Amino acid sequence: MKKRARVIVTYNCPRHCENCCNEHIGNVPEVVFTDLLKYEELVITGGEPMLLAPRVLEMIHRLRANGYEGKIWLYTSCVKTARWADRAVLKEVDGITYTLHHKPSQTDLRDARKLSKYILDNFDNRKNRRSDRLLIDSRCYTNEVLTIIGLDTEDSWGHWTSVKYLKWKDDECPLPEGEELVFYDLEKE
Repeated sequence: MKKRARVIVTYNCPRHCENCCNEHIGNVPEVVFTDLLKYEELVITGGEPMLLAPRVLEMIHRLRANGYEGKIWLYTSCVKTARWADRAVLKEVDGITYTLHHKPSQTDLRDARKLSKYILDNFDNRKNRRSDRLLIDSRCYTNEVLTIIGLDTEDSWGHWTSVKYLKWKDDECPLPEGEELVFYDLEKE
């Protein structure tokens, strides 16, 4: 069994960040559904996978129905806890990496605060062995931003496995060792 796949499910993203990794990753091999079953862990990413939250949920259910027992992670910057599909995806994954990008709007900050509260209210990460990580672009990592999203003291970080600032690296998007990058087109499904 292969170790881990970072699975791009869409290249669409509302952010349009300068120097986005997706703009210079080159050709990513497209896989079929059964190929995903060969990995110990799957990292669902994009673009922005939560633009397709109902399809991501169907994909996870289909994986489990086909006997997949590995970990499933979600990398996102766009969770709306008011949407049923987003909440359902959060309940199905083993954890998320949520990134607050440079120049966040007031809506982005509110969404981050709501997500933080949702995780606090619905998951005990120590008990459920979840790993929910918050990354904040270092260009907007300020005490004011932390206060707005409800993380103004380290005591308030307890429901996140980690809260870190993300240093932006132009044109540099290395994959972790042992991880393969693949494309599974959920928009085609």
